[in-house]
Order: sequence, then C-alpha cells, then structure tokens
Amino acid sequence: MRKKFLVIVDGEAFEVEVEVEEGGSPLETVLSVLQTGIVKKVESPPLGKGVVTSPITGRVSKVNVKKGDIVRSGDVLAVIEAMKTLVEVKSNTSGTVTEVYVEEGGVVKQGDPLFKVE
Repeated sequence: MRKKFLVIVDGEAFEVEVEVEEGGSPLETVLSVLQTGIVKKVESPPLGKGVVTSPITGRVSKVNVKKGDIVRSGDVLAVIEAMKTLVEVKSNTSGTVTEVYVEEGGVVKQGDPLFKVE
C-alpha cells in the first residue's frame, strides 16, 4: 500500500510517498527510504510577474481555482494548513489564472509559487 508522509528536515518540508509492505511499519519504511540516498529534491517553477507565492510552509488543504478562472485582487485562491492553523492565500492582482502549480494535499514551502495570474 502506498502512503504519503510529511517529513521536515532542517526546517524544510518534504512530501515523501513510499510503498509500505503489508504488516510493515510505516515509520521504518520511511526511514529506510531516506537512508538510501535516492530521495531527490524537486525544484519549484521560476517566479515572475503575476506569480502568487505561499506565505507559509504547510499542506495545501483547499484549491479554490483552476486554470482559466477569472479572479479579482483579494479573491481566496487556496487555503494552506500548518500546525492546525488555516491561512488563506489571496490573489494579489486581477486577471486570469494561467498556471496552477499545486494540488490539494500537496506540501509547499514558504515562497513557493502556487499560481500565476495574468
């Protein structure tokens, strides 16, 4: 069975998905995967004009828009949860959502790009 885990290393959050054998310990499986050295960091898309970034590190609990949606400045685009606190991510400009870089359940770091609005 595949399981996802949120692993924090030196203050950075990583989402790790591993195959856990039936009857196996999920924690032991994650630790063994991390010790193999095959874990790689995935780089975020580049920032630019109209890019809405994450204000905090956490898990995306809700995405309110999709590519092609028209939004106004101040509209809530997503909600991020960190330590049982929900933070609304609002559009900083009016326009059309041209890119969605996140999905519900994903883990983001502070400053990661979430959406592009043009």
